[in-house]
Amino acid sequence: GGLLRLRMLDLTNNTLTGSIPSVLGALVSAAIRVHGNDMIRGKNKNDMIAPLSLCSNVPEFDLFNDTTWCPPERNALRTFYNEAKGEEWINATGWVDEFNSHCEWRGVECNSAGKIVTLLLNNSGLSGKISDSIGNLTSLETIDLRDNNLKGSITRRIGNLLNLSSFLVSYNEITGVIPDEVADLSKLKLFHGHGNRLHGTVPPLSMKGQTKSSFIADCGSPSVFDIPLDCP
Repeated sequence: GGLLRLRMLDLTNNTLTGSIPSVLGALVSAAIRVHGNDMIRGKNKNDMIAPLSLCSNVPEFDLFNDTTWCPPERNALRTFYNEAKGEEWINATGWVDEFNSHCEWRGVECNSAGKIVTLLLNNSGLSGKISDSIGNLTSLETIDLRDNNLKGSITRRIGNLLNLSSFLVSYNEITGVIPDEVADLSKLKLFHGHGNRLHGTVPPLSMKGQTKSSFIADCGSPSVFDIPLDCP
């Protein structure tokens, strides 16, 4: 209890070894300093990675903005997990583990540079909403969130995902207008939004040899129906 009132923990320039304790993530109001301890490593595989809670909850942690120790995409996925009610998912193997790489979390695939390129969580019991934080995963090429119970709207921050080629959110409970920012996604080849209550129009995009069925929505155009439906 007393430690939670701590305002400064300065461990700099020592010879500490092992991993940074995850319990420090509870010190949300503290300034935590650990630099100058060259033998500190992550808990697994000798990686240089700090506890997720420390990187997410303690902005005065001196490695908070170090992208090696605190990968920003890991923080973004943590927010996505929380807003999609991750504790209720059917299978969340590896998710929000304090020390393992986010590239090892179920449904997450990364490229050789460690950037997330695929988020594959179809039929996984997701609910809540699609977090705005997904817009921080700018290397994403495929998002597959089909057959869940997601609500809310499609975030406008989808417009940040300029590498996105597939966006599959069919058979959820998503509502609202298809964001105009979809028009910025010049690499988008597959948009499936049917089985929701979306309305509006997918902006004109290069079909690149794809058929009309590459873009499907219940309402607006293009549509799964011959005559597009209007949603109230």
